[in-house]
Amino acid sequence: MGGFGSGRRRTQLGVEECRALEIGELGDEGRRRSQPRGEVLWRSKRDGRTRGRLSYAISEIEGSARLSYRYAPEGGTLTFAGQVVLAGGPGRRTLACCPACGRSVRTLYAPPRAYQLRCRSCWGLVYRRPQWREQLASMREVAGPTLAELEALPKRVRRRPRRRYVAAPPAALAASLAEELPLGAEELRLWCLRLRAAGLSYRQIAALTESSKSSVARICADGPKAIDAQALVRERLERDAVGPPAPQDDDPAALGAYLHALHRHSLRLGLYRLPATEPDERVVVAADADPES
Repeated sequence: MGGFGSGRRRTQLGVEECRALEIGELGDEGRRRSQPRGEVLWRSKRDGRTRGRLSYAISEIEGSARLSYRYAPEGGTLTFAGQVVLAGGPGRRTLACCPACGRSVRTLYAPPRAYQLRCRSCWGLVYRRPQWREQLASMREVAGPTLAELEALPKRVRRRPRRRYVAAPPAALAASLAEELPLGAEELRLWCLRLRAAGLSYRQIAALTESSKSSVARICADGPKAIDAQALVRERLERDAVGPPAPQDDDPAALGAYLHALHRHSLRLGLYRLPATEPDERVVVAADADPES
């Protein structure tokens, strides 16, 4: 959800960008009775500094449990107090009733610069795909068509000349090639074989790919098996990382196409997914434990 091309607005915060209070860490497995008091610390993953602090106390009166807390968003002396009603008896999972909507949830969140704890729906938070999934999706989008073109090549390349070569490659194929020049080593191999399969001579292919006739002949003789698929993917990813070229004139259509391509390139690189704050590590400390341990 919220991945490249999904249409989900990237102005929404993700749950990983907010501080989470996991109710199960405080109340499950008998901790409501054995450890009714303690602190939740949010420490910087970079230097271990405490960046947020929440002290809590769980009280049970006539079968009703409440979690009272004081939250210091910046870890200092400025604190905000609140209460959360807990649900779930012995042997069952502990749930929290969201102070805003009353929904029973397992996790309450505090976005950056907020001092209240609310559920995910109240804050409008979204789940984002893990970074490795984003990278995999981007790789598939960039290198997938190229690998499909490699797979579509004929297994055997025509070595004897045709009786009559085509005068020019298909317009769409020629336009795609012109956008990719200059070519990398593996890209050149792929294009030579694609153009040869389209019915062009060595001389025509050499002129289109800006290479020599002897190089084209050698590449076609080697065939598809000589293409290193991993190196080809690497060349495509390096080309994609550069971004779209800027238009050379003030043509509105060319400028609009450039801005659209630049927007998609920014999405692919994750520039709209920069975290709103530095990630924290959450630590739960019992009342009788040393908070610095």
